[in-house]
Amino acid sequence: MYKKFDLLAIVVLLSLGGCSLAQPLATADQTATKSDGETIIAAYFYLFDDGYDEAMSVQDSIPWKKINRLYIAFATVDDGTLTDKTTSESPVEQTEQKIRNIIALCRRDNPDAEIFISSDFGDQSVDEQYLAAAEDPQRFADSVALYLNKYDLDGYDMDWETRQINDYALELQTLLCTCYSTLKQAGMNPHGRPYKLSHTIWPGVHSPETVASLKDCVDNINLMTYGPGQDYDLISYAESYHEAGFPYEKMIGGVESEFGYTENGGHDTQDSIQEKCDYAKQVNLGGMFSWRLDNDMRTADGVTESGPPTFQVSSWLYQEMAE
Repeated sequence: MYKKFDLLAIVVLLSLGGCSLAQPLATADQTATKSDGETIIAAYFYLFDDGYDEAMSVQDSIPWKKINRLYIAFATVDDGTLTDKTTSESPVEQTEQKIRNIIALCRRDNPDAEIFISSDFGDQSVDEQYLAAAEDPQRFADSVALYLNKYDLDGYDMDWETRQINDYALELQTLLCTCYSTLKQAGMNPHGRPYKLSHTIWPGVHSPETVASLKDCVDNINLMTYGPGQDYDLISYAESYHEAGFPYEKMIGGVESEFGYTENGGHDTQDSIQEKCDYAKQVNLGGMFSWRLDNDMRTADGVTESGPPTFQVSSWLYQEMAE
């Protein structure tokens, strides 16, 4: 179980943690690569179902050059630290092998792309792991730095999704702000880029006030604005976060590429992607991402989800954001 923080203690901790933003350091501006100030075109790659194996069956067709940031999903939080996620089908050795394989493939075809690890979400037991980590946030932040060094990664994405996230806003801010300060103090990574930190936002669950409280604690937030419907509408949620004080340029809008997705009108379409990307460019969002690259429009007949990914949504997203 976790202990609730004393509010004053948290305020003091955040003040000592140095949560003010550092100036971004630029890298070489090249086609289909990411440099600070350049629009982010990102995708998540999931490890723990048949999407991974199907994607590996067409690994030479994975469009690494159409993204400049990759999020690997997922690591997990255990005993106050960031560590590899395991399942009965994917023991620790297999999980590590998958992570290293994805990194190698991406770096081979697009060596300048940023690669992040994302930590997972789940039931109350997962929430309790994050809350326990917040009791010693520096230990957790140090474990994030060690994890990034272990896999030669560029950044960390905290995908802590829970309907109680606003109740845990102080713990969330403490973890992110401590990680942010620690990663900025680490300097440049072996690729000559600063380490980055992002947090994934659940529209309609994260309140605008919770989102705004993170503005000095992250490089980006990833908005899960999935599907062509209005339930997770990018425009309305981005506007609400901006009005609360979070800057547009740190927001990354989201699109859904899973063929079997059923919420909010299903997967994104070419029209919905165009609309979202037009808005992103209009207000100067940090970029756009898709969930998920390994499962991108896996259908052979247009009716059932099966076979390897076709990467249709990733192609639409690239066309809209790279033009």
